[in-house]
Amino acid sequence: MANLDGKNLKQVIDPTLAKAFTHPLRGHVWVTVCERGSASPSGVASELGLKPDDVDYHFRELARRGLIELIGTRPGKRALDKHVYKACAPALHFDDSAWMKIPAPIRATLSADAMGRIIEEMIEALRSGSFDARNRHLSQNWLMVDERGWKEVMGDVKKLLDRVLAVQKRCAGDDTISAESGIPISIVIAAFETAAGASREDTELGAS
Repeated sequence: MANLDGKNLKQVIDPTLAKAFTHPLRGHVWVTVCERGSASPSGVASELGLKPDDVDYHFRELARRGLIELIGTRPGKRALDKHVYKACAPALHFDDSAWMKIPAPIRATLSADAMGRIIEEMIEALRSGSFDARNRHLSQNWLMVDERGWKEVMGDVKKLLDRVLAVQKRCAGDDTISAESGIPISIVIAAFETAAGASREDTELGAS
């Protein structure tokens, strides 16, 4: 987790978007907007104990890059207090081709960070009671497949992700959905080779 003056900040772990986040606070701002549906510079500044002007700069930089957009205003003493932004791009989305170009040790670090954040979010939802408040889905399946089966599963995973992003895009364009009326949900899609595969490879190498 990123750190700024002793404050823990949310991290951006998408390698294809990393270049847009040259400051750790900018990543925190974007993830916060994505999680809540909307957020204001003054609100985030108040939570972190930072100057509103400093936080507003990062909101404006994200808006300039097309990652968030100004959607309206709220009552406030200062003009800055009235700015409200929403996200324009999906969070935590990995592009497979770009991902595989990253060195394996760095991929491992990013994956560990992603899993840690996912687990923390699930624990928070369980403690608050929101995890089981609706007809949510939770399942795990183990398969033994060949290379063709692996490619088929990856293709289906991508199709599901595309459908999820289509819903996200539709809802993002609906002005009637706000942080107050919308349903904040987290969707985790994961398909990976288990540790049994690595153990088998180690055994085969030892035998040779």
